[in-house]
Amino acid sequence: MVNSGKVEMYDYRSVEKNQKHYGSSNPPEYDFTTITTPMYLYWSDADWLATKDDITDYLLPNLNPQAVVQNNFLDDFNHLDFIWGLRAPKEIYEPILEIIKKDLA
Repeated sequence: MVNSGKVEMYDYRSVEKNQKHYGSSNPPEYDFTTITTPMYLYWSDADWLATKDDITDYLLPNLNPQAVVQNNFLDDFNHLDFIWGLRAPKEIYEPILEIIKKDLA
């Protein structure tokens, strides 16, 4: 997405190699509408890598709406806070663990 502005398979940066692997000169884009696995999204407007515009203008409109079980906006989380942030256990990990426990019950 950084180079092309699209979410696509690996770009070999060679027409010949892309042609060999994909049958076209450009790598194919991922089709998020085909994902039917239930999704629980966690995102923030403070994420510098997956920006608010990436989520609201690209990802959400391209997802299968029936697959999105929860769309969780987290205020003031940067990209690394999802892993190391002090609020992550309470706001991300614990809810995810509860979902898993419920599904396994």
